[in-house]
Amino acid sequence: MKNNQIKLKAIPVWMAFLLFTASSCGGDDSLSPEELRLQELTATWAVSSVMNDGSDVTDQFTGFILVVTTNQTYSTTNGGNPWPAQGTFSLLTDNLDAFLRDDNVQVNITSISETALTLTFQMSSVRGTANGVDGITGSFTFNLNKTN
Repeated sequence: MKNNQIKLKAIPVWMAFLLFTASSCGGDDSLSPEELRLQELTATWAVSSVMNDGSDVTDQFTGFILVVTTNQTYSTTNGGNPWPAQGTFSLLTDNLDAFLRDDNVQVNITSISETALTLTFQMSSVRGTANGVDGITGSFTFNLNKTN
């Protein structure tokens, strides 16, 4: 009888051990903060609104799409002067709320969620002209929604 009591007491200990082991396996625990931020950014983002120096210029970015990949590249559709058609970027390791594009523009991540992204940056030079019209410069805020 005493032998059976020992076996019954040992079962809850083994169950607790298995639950602890199972709960500590997998997940994103092994990802660095940089990898987690990159994972959050990686998506296709569509324009919701665009502000330039406090003025709504969303109509100038109709159909704007930003595609961010895990290998730190991006591509855009209808990016105008503020966004090259494609490029690379580096996360700032001392500030994961910003990244540096390969054209030396620092883009600040103002907010990010599973469905929305807000980016702000300063564009102080014109890359070129399109249809004879100079691109716009200044302080930009892009509010984007995830499409995938």
